[in-house]
Amino acid sequence: MALKDVLKTASPEVLNEILREAESRLAAQLTTAIAADARAMTFLGFVATLAVASLGASLAVVASNGWLACIGIVVGGAFTAAGMFAFEAAKPIDFQAPGNDPSLWEADILASISAHNAIAEQTAHYDEMLKENRAAMEASARSLTVAAEITRWTVVGGAVASACYLAAKHFAFIV
Repeated sequence: MALKDVLKTASPEVLNEILREAESRLAAQLTTAIAADARAMTFLGFVATLAVASLGASLAVVASNGWLACIGIVVGGAFTAAGMFAFEAAKPIDFQAPGNDPSLWEADILASISAHNAIAEQTAHYDEMLKENRAAMEASARSLTVAAEITRWTVVGGAVASACYLAAKHFAFIV
């Protein structure tokens, strides 16, 4: 049995409560998604700055220090990759907001659908919207997590590579 058909059997009080909670959940998802987008945009700006600084510094020293330039290019490239994942997390998505267009009620009115059945159908529609939003938010979260992991390991790898370079230079392994 389809959800809308099950909802049509609910009492008006129960159905209205289900509708209220669905609208509340959609509004909460929207608030959460806006915060997640802001976080992703901030992180994108952060890693983009790191990428430009790393690549710029590498180009500045490429003629005088090939090893250091190589480290910077690899680090800058990794920050660029992290930025690409952060962009995927921050880019606009087709997000389902609560409510609907009044024109969508025309067919129900012309078919003389009862208010109870119309609310049941709207509530079932909200259920689908909630699922679509959840899937979109999870995909964005995965992209931002990948970006953060790339950034974390880039910082670690860059620090280790730089420390190895400095140690090798200090002990005259590199001229």
